[in-house]
Amino acid sequence: MDDRLAPTGTEWRTNMCITEDKLVESYGKATPRERFRLIYKNYSIFPQLVDCYETGLFNRILFEVEYNRRKKNDDDLGVRIQTSHRSDPTAAKAIEHIMIRDAIEECNFSGNILKETDDPGKHKRDILTIHMMHREYEVFDTSLKALPLAEFKITYSHLHDGRKLVEIAEEEDKAYQTILNIVSKIRKKLEGKTIAFFRETIQEG
Repeated sequence: MDDRLAPTGTEWRTNMCITEDKLVESYGKATPRERFRLIYKNYSIFPQLVDCYETGLFNRILFEVEYNRRKKNDDDLGVRIQTSHRSDPTAAKAIEHIMIRDAIEECNFSGNILKETDDPGKHKRDILTIHMMHREYEVFDTSLKALPLAEFKITYSHLHDGRKLVEIAEEEDKAYQTILNIVSKIRKKLEGKTIAFFRETIQEG
């Protein structure tokens, strides 16, 4: 999608029909067909919502790791606090950030960073869900852009720009029912092309 066409700030927020938390939660539990519908319905804001949740998840994990580590240090009667002065806290924090980033962006859990969070299982599932959302949105977006130009213009105008079908019908000088039939047909075509590349479920491994 051309970044120049992407809605920004309040533009996409006013069009928002679902929160990032609800979207990720629903997506993680959904079937391929239901996930297609979630992307279709929220196409104009889907990547922004995923990015928003991803940023929040990074900070949540970081906070929980830091808080739980401090709490454990306090519980150890100062032993670990005393020894921690000999290490480089800046370097340790930088490594921590990299490990969390790797977990979220690459699904790399080898560093076991999630073990120090409040809910490792939920965080891992959220990370895998986000990864799947990025991949499947890319499949949808690519399939949409591969449509014949006339079909793409109508669908993009409706999904991305939020234009009502009655407005598109007037602009195209066609009956509303004709446009409705065209959009429905295109949606079925998109669904068939994209779902074939969707996973059945999250692969937690």
